[in-house]
Amino acid sequence: MSLRNAIAAAAFAGALAATPALGPGQDQGKIALRFGPAEGTRLTYSLSSVVNVDGKNFLGTDLALNADSRGEIRFLAKPSPRDTARADLTSPGIDVNIRLPEKVISQKIGTTQGEPLEVVFNRTGKVESIRNPEVVGGGNPFNISIPQILRDYFPAFPAEPVGRGESWLEDRKLTIPFQGLDLQVNLAITYTLDDILPADDGRLALISAVYKVSVSGSKDLGDTQGVFEGEGAGAGSLQVHVDKGWFSEYRVDFKTDAAFVMKKGADRLAEFPFSFSAFAEVVLINAQAPDTIIR
Repeated sequence: MSLRNAIAAAAFAGALAATPALGPGQDQGKIALRFGPAEGTRLTYSLSSVVNVDGKNFLGTDLALNADSRGEIRFLAKPSPRDTARADLTSPGIDVNIRLPEKVISQKIGTTQGEPLEVVFNRTGKVESIRNPEVVGGGNPFNISIPQILRDYFPAFPAEPVGRGESWLEDRKLTIPFQGLDLQVNLAITYTLDDILPADDGRLALISAVYKVSVSGSKDLGDTQGVFEGEGAGAGSLQVHVDKGWFSEYRVDFKTDAAFVMKKGADRLAEFPFSFSAFAEVVLINAQAPDTIIR
């Protein structure tokens, strides 16, 4: 997919770190969440995703465009300037299976010959730059790749300190190849800090996410126009080890009921309904700090 679509991107193995002390005038009940695993920290995440597109194609026949991805990504925190996080990313392989109406495609994507993918995130988890993108696989019908997983299916964090019950917003756009056209999935995401709990390694922040989903995209087809329409919803959850600077779980699940509509002027000539759904899960399976190991 663009996984471009199946999973979650911006910030991969990163996570969040709270500033240990708040400055004068700041609300003492709030914490600043940002990327900040200590230099030399090694994190290993398992990831899995499932994407389904079901319905009718433009000829009115059944279609089934489904993909799943499973594997590991390893993260090594590197020295970085203030308000950014830099990481070397490697993967022993992510298995991708794509089921089209006429065939099944199986592919393994990952870093090659031990070469890392060099990624820089900003403090809210957005990918600022990726170097060495050629070291990872891609080139499949859904455009599934590690860079797209990072950009499309990982959470965003607040630019300002937040307290219990407070929220922050993010808009994200995913682009999916669909019957020779680009289907754009628009996500309006509301994250909420639900609670902060004590944990063995410091504070644990529990965060929920609510998704409003819409689809868009159009193409001129001679004297008619094809337009994607539809709306949906979803939810997600995130657990952050605030004082360690990393997250341990992230899950997202959403679905959209949509249609490809053939229009001529204001007239709707035909509609081809379909649904798009995505589930992604990223779980920390090993964390090695520069001077200790946590399992």
